[in-house]
Amino acid sequence: MGGITRNPSPYNPRSFHLLRLAQLTSAIIVSSVVCFFVHYLLLEHYKLPWTFVFLLAASLFTIVSLLVSGALYFFRTLPPRYNLFNNAFLSVLWTLGLSFLTWNTGWTLGHRCLVINWKTEAGIMVCRLYKACAAFTITGLLSTLLNLFLDVKTYRKTTQRGKYNQMHMPDQKRSIPLISSPMPQYEPFGSQRTDDTGDLSEQKPYRVQESIERTDGADEVRSNAWYSLDNRFHASE
Repeated sequence: MGGITRNPSPYNPRSFHLLRLAQLTSAIIVSSVVCFFVHYLLLEHYKLPWTFVFLLAASLFTIVSLLVSGALYFFRTLPPRYNLFNNAFLSVLWTLGLSFLTWNTGWTLGHRCLVINWKTEAGIMVCRLYKACAAFTITGLLSTLLNLFLDVKTYRKTTQRGKYNQMHMPDQKRSIPLISSPMPQYEPFGSQRTDDTGDLSEQKPYRVQESIERTDGADEVRSNAWYSLDNRFHASE
């Protein structure tokens, strides 16, 4: 059985893999921090805030999307159109998550994690986790937006490859004159002669010309030859 055929990818490999690595790193860190908070909130029977819902959805969907698109990239061909819609959806989730996070934890993000503000070591740890979550949420959003820009650029590049500029034809079509006279027949061994101006005259077959001189002008050649020999003989006397 033959192996799986894979078409060359239209993406720039360096930009493609660097942006996806930033997306994956941000999604793993954000999902880990949010899962930590969700675990303790569920233990205390608290209702999950929308901030954690959007952040968890954005990070988990990003990980699943990267796995699926990576399999398509390495084993088949990743369509830029599919990746474009995928990153557009992820950009919306990351934007909503970051908006809710900055709105609900603005005071925490704007102050330093010190004992004066948080009283205990557990409070300081929570403050640092919030700031790490916010930092990597911003990184995830930026990397997703840049990946979306790369998808748009690649999609336009692939769609413009098959387009050609239309040739402008004149309104009146030029008629091609037909050749009324038959084409001259040439022998394989032909000779070209030049006139006094140096231009090439009509090509005459060498063999045809030689046969004409031998048949039609045979008597004239003989008379010219005897005449020249007679003149040389009298000149010597």
